[in-house]
Amino acid sequence: MNRLLRLSLFVYAHLMRVYPADLRRGFGPDMLEAFSDDLSSARGIGGILCVWRTTLCEVIAIALPAWLEIPTVAVPLLSAAIVVASQSPLVVMEARRQILTPYPILADAIIAVGIESAIAAMTSFVAIYRWKRAGLITLRIG
Repeated sequence: MNRLLRLSLFVYAHLMRVYPADLRRGFGPDMLEAFSDDLSSARGIGGILCVWRTTLCEVIAIALPAWLEIPTVAVPLLSAAIVVASQSPLVVMEARRQILTPYPILADAIIAVGIESAIAAMTSFVAIYRWKRAGLITLRIG
């Protein structure tokens, strides 16, 4: 169990990188100490899982919105989401067709959508990075 606690602290210390920098500077050590105290008082694996569930909900509520304010993150994510949304009807149609046919190619459709999403996100990221570097756009976040 002690090993699981050390592993959890290690993972949480690295997970803290997704929080905004000003929050980490001001409260990072306190956050790590509070997480350690919560883990120490947790009973069994169920208690540790409960601490992690609370922690991950906090990350989603605090860190994710902060990252989405950054255009170099938001635009590729939006681009990938658009690809998934536009291609998901094809995956659904393929799933329905698979029920009628014995050939398992649904995984191929899901992989294809995943690859398209990754390409769209990477293309958007590279475009924003190059435009910012060339001075064609400014990313002033105030």
